[in-house]
Amino acid sequence: MKRDPYSLAYLGRILPTISETFVVREIAALRRLGLSVKVFSLHPPETGVLHPEAPDLAQEAEVLIQPRNPLFWLTHLVFALRFPGRYFHCLYAHVLFADEPWRSRRRCLSYFMVAPFAAWRLRRAGIQHLHAHFANAPASVALMAAALAGISFSFTAHAYDIFIDKVLLPAKLTEAAFVACISRYNRRYLQEHYPEARRAHLEVVRNGLDIDRFCPNPHPQGTPPCIIAVGRLVETKGFHVLVEACARLRDRGLPCQGLIIGDGPEAGRLQDLINDCGLTDRIVLKGKLPPDELLPYFRRADVLAMPSCIRNQDADGIPTVLIEAMAMEIPVVATRVSGIPELVVAGETGLLVDPDDAAALAEALERLLRDQELAQRLARAGRNLVVAQFNGEASARQLRGLFAAAIEAKQKN
Repeated sequence: MKRDPYSLAYLGRILPTISETFVVREIAALRRLGLSVKVFSLHPPETGVLHPEAPDLAQEAEVLIQPRNPLFWLTHLVFALRFPGRYFHCLYAHVLFADEPWRSRRRCLSYFMVAPFAAWRLRRAGIQHLHAHFANAPASVALMAAALAGISFSFTAHAYDIFIDKVLLPAKLTEAAFVACISRYNRRYLQEHYPEARRAHLEVVRNGLDIDRFCPNPHPQGTPPCIIAVGRLVETKGFHVLVEACARLRDRGLPCQGLIIGDGPEAGRLQDLINDCGLTDRIVLKGKLPPDELLPYFRRADVLAMPSCIRNQDADGIPTVLIEAMAMEIPVVATRVSGIPELVVAGETGLLVDPDDAAALAEALERLLRDQELAQRLARAGRNLVVAQFNGEASARQLRGLFAAAIEAKQKN
């Protein structure tokens, strides 16, 4: 394939990592379109996990936090002498006089310590545009590194990174060539909470996937029906509510099995809850699985549940697992949180309930398990919506246009 003339870099906190497969898919889709994409990671990438879309990504990712490397520190001197205007403006604007409390300025300083080395590596690689996934640490480093390197930058805003971890967010909104928001909800949230966002270039860019890989499969008819849930075992995923809902289904005499796939700090609490509810014969905590090993479990699922909830203002964005399940025509039940209703349209592409409502969740699950006609209708509509709006190739083409415009605008200045 003819290579795109623009050289692009992607930056993540840990890239690749199994919990952010959507970034890997996005990079792979951009490469299929002919873009040259170099990968940077603040911390060492997660190894030992195969991402089928880009199996060598962990080996090619370049780690930026290297305090034992003399160049990590020497690049501060290089930029201070060669580009003193850029260097000291970055130090003053984003660290010393940043509109942040003193505690946050210490974090700004840690980002600044990485920025010259990152900028040096960007210049050495001939990068023309830097894109960061997540608006917190990766975008903070991207803000400074791009300024030092004299290139444009952008970032994708997801969830926690704009709801909770907001350090330097006004500056990033002001300086970014564009901000990719994974949902209309995120775009609206930024515009309502930050005056800078009203002047920024905010684009809704969906986390897409390969709709041919996640395709419908004939579901083996078996008993009892299987409810599947996938995600990090953290409180905001609401898996504790799913356990309580499964207890209600048992009490109603509905035979079903629950399978929760993932790992995280809530694993012990969830297992205790399963034990206390007497559901050890019905719910299994499967642990974390690599992407390829998830597909067989999806094919066994009668329903996918994503009972996301809100804790201390933190919430999900649009969970990738919902997009995957709907692409495979698995009926879904989710909650009215953040941008989820843009994907799971109540009564059209799935069922929605309020967060933290085990009774409503149980009722919705029971409807889908008992009414096969309804489940199939919603599942087909869900697949159609994913194909239309969450196609990874379409999102990559949208990003390619945004990257090209950003680079051309920077070259004109």
